[in-house]
Amino acid sequence: MARYGECDVVVVGAGFAGLSAADALVRDGLSVRLLEARPRVGGRALTRFLADGTQLDLGGQWIGPTQRHMADLVHRHAVRTYPTPGEGAAVVEYGGQRLDALPAEAAEVLATLDLLAREVPPARPWTAPDAAGQDGRTFATWLAETGAPPAARDLVGRLVSGGLLSGGSAENSLLETLFYVASAGGTGPLLGYEGGAQETRFVGGAQQLADRMASALPEGTLRLGEPVHTVEYAPDAARVHTPRGVVDAARVVLAVPPVLAGRLHYSPALPPLRAGLLQRMPAGTALKIHAVYARPFWRAAGLSGVAQSAEGVLTETVDNTPPGAPRAVLTGFAYGADAALLRRQAPGARRRAALDHLTALFGPEAGEPEEFVEFDWLAEEWTRGCFSGHLVPGAWTTFGPVLREAVGPLHWAGTETAVHWNGYFDGAVESGYRAAEEVRRSL
Repeated sequence: MARYGECDVVVVGAGFAGLSAADALVRDGLSVRLLEARPRVGGRALTRFLADGTQLDLGGQWIGPTQRHMADLVHRHAVRTYPTPGEGAAVVEYGGQRLDALPAEAAEVLATLDLLAREVPPARPWTAPDAAGQDGRTFATWLAETGAPPAARDLVGRLVSGGLLSGGSAENSLLETLFYVASAGGTGPLLGYEGGAQETRFVGGAQQLADRMASALPEGTLRLGEPVHTVEYAPDAARVHTPRGVVDAARVVLAVPPVLAGRLHYSPALPPLRAGLLQRMPAGTALKIHAVYARPFWRAAGLSGVAQSAEGVLTETVDNTPPGAPRAVLTGFAYGADAALLRRQAPGARRRAALDHLTALFGPEAGEPEEFVEFDWLAEEWTRGCFSGHLVPGAWTTFGPVLREAVGPLHWAGTETAVHWNGYFDGAVESGYRAAEEVRRSL
């Protein structure tokens, strides 16, 4: 029974952050309403099955060996996993060459980045030794100052700013980049497959885990298709408004991307620093495509399906074929300006541009898939971009200290607020648990 209103706590958003917060609060004995705008749970995890059963993860899809929160949830909810396919050689397009490994000069730039990241405390990046200087420079500026060959700078910029922060190297500060690297323990864990963040996938897709977490909540906790539009709050109580009515509670956990949290109406208005923070955390601009084939022809050629490119519309590709799948899948990623360029094209031209790059990487068969599937998270009303939101240059040192600070009864979750594995499922779960613990202590 609720002790503080219609329920003790309202959690807004049923991605992994909101589901984890709701789970922790329920286990603490509190009454919870979990409100989700979509007709499904999972947030930026979305699994689709084609007519023949081929599995496509249209959003997040991987977990790695140091992501302990996700490992615990996988075990608790009996979700099976499998290693990402990786047999065969990689393809690295670099300065007009076709290599099978990252060139030494690019590896040196990543090693230098790792050394700098060790000086950035992930819980308080604004206290790093040169925080103001690093926050005032873009990652692109830092890359230009390394003295590395242009191809090395281009490749590292695309892999780090694109593959990790889902944008361009001129969009984020050096400090934001170093924080992100520090939150995962280095570029090796972030960029790696075996032993890294892309090591493992979910049998049945990432959304299956979210569905099982939702099913484990008490009946009546989760309410789908109920977007929140207004949050009223006083020092010790809040009222959340949806098209279906209002919900009164003692506390609210806002577990939605910053770009969406900033669009809600708050009464009274949020404090200036919190409002300013939300204005300075735009979502990424990644675009993910899936090409589906009758067979994984690249394996017969001795290729793993993994590619990294210093040029062209696709920065990365991966073999996304689940074990025993009826067909094979190559997945490609475009980031930043390349993703924007593709979005400006008609669907047919966009498909052709992506397939032309796959053909250059893997041969003529790559240009003739049986199906081609894309999903644009920037166009999703309840997401508006992926992989996650990031502070713009100059924002960490001015607005960063309020990132996780409660505003009266309002608490903030979401992978963007995580200290470890920021931007990943594991970071989302960490943030949900942290917000739930804040609520428990406050009550």
